[in-house]
Amino acid sequence: MDSSDEEMILRETEAFAAAWNAGDAAAAASFSAADGVRVGAFGDEQHGRPEIEAAYDRLLHHTMPGATVKQERGSVRMLSPELAVWRSRMEILPSGGGPALKGHVVQVMEKAGQRWLVLEAHPKIFPPAPEPR
Repeated sequence: MDSSDEEMILRETEAFAAAWNAGDAAAAASFSAADGVRVGAFGDEQHGRPEIEAAYDRLLHHTMPGATVKQERGSVRMLSPELAVWRSRMEILPSGGGPALKGHVVQVMEKAGQRWLVLEAHPKIFPPAPEPR
């Protein structure tokens, strides 16, 4: 594995989180490939950057306004020189406090020039742990 590609992928995921935390739907969508697919944590599905941007706009300004995301650095698995999988734990922190939504994200990433763009994104929220009986 080329460690510079791994570092590039990790920088992209960090920059994505910064865009998400700024509430910038257009910037968040810019990390997706033009033909990218996103299956959101709540089961919604988008195809292509315009649909992905609209979904981020709904999420960041209506569903969870002011929420922030924390992602671990995660791990990168290179599939080829142009394809990789990044996965990480994540937490979404609601703006008014309350419990964090914990989950996991898996992204298939595609090298596009000097960037790694998200070809497929699959963030998932874990259900609450069952109460002990």
